[in-house]
This record gives sequence, C-alpha cells and structure tokens, in this order.
Amino acid sequence: MAVMNINSKKLKAMIENGKTFLVDFWAPWCPHCRKTNPAYEQIAEQYAGVLDVVKVDMDENDKLWSELQVELIPTLRLYVDGKPVASTVAPESKAAIDEFLSGILPEHEEEDDAHVYDMLIIGGGPGGYTAALYAARAGFDTLVIEKLSAGGQMALTHQIDNYPGFVDGIGGWELADQMQRQAERFGAKTQNAEVRSVDLKASPKKVETSEGAFYGKTIVLATGANPRELGVSNEKELVGRGVAYCAACDGMFYKGKTVVVVGGGNTAAADALLLSRVAEKVIIVHRRDTLRATKIYHEPLMRAENVEFRWNSVVMELLHEDKLIGVRLKDVQTGEETVLAADGVFVSVGRKPATELVADQVELDKGGYIVAGENTATNIPGVYAVGDVRTKLLRQVVTAVADGAMAVHMAEEFLAGGA
Repeated sequence: MAVMNINSKKLKAMIENGKTFLVDFWAPWCPHCRKTNPAYEQIAEQYAGVLDVVKVDMDENDKLWSELQVELIPTLRLYVDGKPVASTVAPESKAAIDEFLSGILPEHEEEDDAHVYDMLIIGGGPGGYTAALYAARAGFDTLVIEKLSAGGQMALTHQIDNYPGFVDGIGGWELADQMQRQAERFGAKTQNAEVRSVDLKASPKKVETSEGAFYGKTIVLATGANPRELGVSNEKELVGRGVAYCAACDGMFYKGKTVVVVGGGNTAAADALLLSRVAEKVIIVHRRDTLRATKIYHEPLMRAENVEFRWNSVVMELLHEDKLIGVRLKDVQTGEETVLAADGVFVSVGRKPATELVADQVELDKGGYIVAGENTATNIPGVYAVGDVRTKLLRQVVTAVADGAMAVHMAEEFLAGGA
C-alpha cells in the first residue's frame, strides 16, 4: 500500500472520523524529509491493513504549523481513534520508526533469510551503490543494506558541481537516486534496515539487522564518516538552511555573503581558504588562540583581506528565522558573549568514521578509520572497505565510487579462489 498524500481538509476529516493513521508532516525543501521517504514507504507496506499511512506537505498547509503544534519537520505523528498519541522527529532509520510504533501497534515480525548473497554491502552511499552496480553487472547476487535512503551525506548536499559528467551540476539527492536506480536496473537489491551486529569471520558472513539476518560470501563496508556536529540547538534542522559541513560541496551558495567557519584544523583552514574566494567575508571561530592546521595554511589565511579570526571562542547558539541569520559566541577565557551576523556556518570540527559495528573485528587506524589501501581489502579475507570509512588522503564522491569498483574487482578474485 502506497503512502497517500493528503491536504489539511482530508487530515482534519480523518481526525474527526476517529481514524487510526500515521502522518508525516514534511516539505519539499527539507533534505531530512526526503531521506526519510524510502523508509516511510516501507512502513506503509508493512502496516497495510493495520493503519493508513499519509503525508501532508506543510508548504501547502501552512496553518497546520500552529493548529497542530508542529514545530519541526519531518515530524511523524501517530493518531489512534482520531487522537494524537505519539510523535517522533527526523527518525534516523526505518528501525527507529518501527521502534516508535512498537507497543502501540502490532509488531511486524521477520523470519531470518537463509539465502546467501554473493555480496552484502552495508551502506548506500556513492561507494556502496557503485559496488552494487559493478557487482550486479558481474553477475553477483547483491544486496545493499541501508538504514534510511541512498546517498549518505551526499544526499544532504543541495548541489554537487565537482562530479564529472554533469555540466550544470546535480543535487546530491538526485545523484544518489540515480546511482541506486542504476544499480537496481542490473539486479542489485536494496533492504532498508538498521544493522545491529556483524560476524565478518563466519562462513557465510552474517549481518543481523532490524529486518532479520542476512548472509553473504563477501561484505563491503560502506558505512561512511559523519561530520562531527557542534552539538547546539537546532543544528540538524538548519542543515541546508545555513548550516553546512562541506565547503567544497556547498560553498558556492554563499557567493558574496558572510560565512563562519568553526574549527582550527586542516579541514577548517582549507574550507576557509576556499570560501574566501567566493564569500564576501569569512570569520574563523576557534576555541584556541592559534590554528592547529599545518603552517602551510597560516600565511595565505592571514594575508586574505576578507578573512578575520575570533580566537578563544565557541558557538553557543545558532540564530535563525526561516534560515540562519547569525551566531552567538562565547569567549572561553572571559565568558563574554557576542553576536555575529552571518548567512552560513560551516562546521569543520572533524569527522567520525562509522566503525562501531566492526571495531572489534577489523583493523582500525588511530583515527578510527578502517585500515584498507587502494585495493580496499581489510585484514579479513572477503571483507572490503570503501569510501569515507577507510584510510585515504581524499574523501570525495569521486574517490568513493572508485573504491566501489575496486572492491568488486577484489571480491571477484576472492570468490574465484585467487585471494
């Protein structure tokens, strides 16, 4: 059963008639809303006959914000007999939606799938779906396990201009969708599920998920590395509306504007230099009194006329209306607070590889990344690491897709008994 798109009149009628239903309050401009959609579609199929699953576009029904007290999107709200009983905001996986509904509605039970795939791919970013494409075209029985939707961090980028083949650029969400559909055209399958545990040394290798167990002869780890967040209020909600984590991806949106770069390491310094070429003003906010970045960055930053520094400072608050309008800073030495007007904030305080599931099985470097060279092979035979999760010098979409192709080449040799 497909998700039904309804308007405010239909929604009010369902409430008045005492219906039991789940509603997603969303908007087309919201990247987190789009990432939630594939999992929400699966929920509609899973609970067919139990409750209606609907969506309401808040841009077309703007009075609902106050009438139903919806403060953030996407908000999923469950109505039982026409009465709101529970809500959840921006669920991070299908499993999170299942957990939200459990105890209120009949649980959906899955049996273990004893089928053994040639390749299981954990993560549906550009590296994962490139591996899926190459594997499926090579005749491998291939499954991608992705917790929410294709693209990973790429899907949150409004415009990608540095991926070859798209003269006018392409949205991160659109590129992710095309990668998924291209892989599935050749027979790759996708399972939206949250991975709970893995056994990489078993034969076949086993992946326990919120949707049951899956088995594979080979495994590709494409779990990515997430930007470290500032940890301040409304940060997640302002992504794409003034908060960004990749200057190379989103910098051009701030041409002629004022931006803040938070951080003092190499990534922050490189981001600030890049932004200084497009923004009117770049303000570097760092909690120390000097940059941690290597010396090669110091001179050009100091020389740039449109770059200024706020030393010994941290961001306490993101000021916003519909979009970001500024930040509130605190001096860590004096405690004094100041307000800066800004159109954008680029958070460059490091990245955290998503390796918690495999930390006790594969070799990691000091930064927590999976030790795997250009051949993507890990210390466990038949297990490969691609994209941002592995040790590498450059983490970009184009390097992730190269990893995906290489992993399948290595897996072919492994399955043929040559590796």
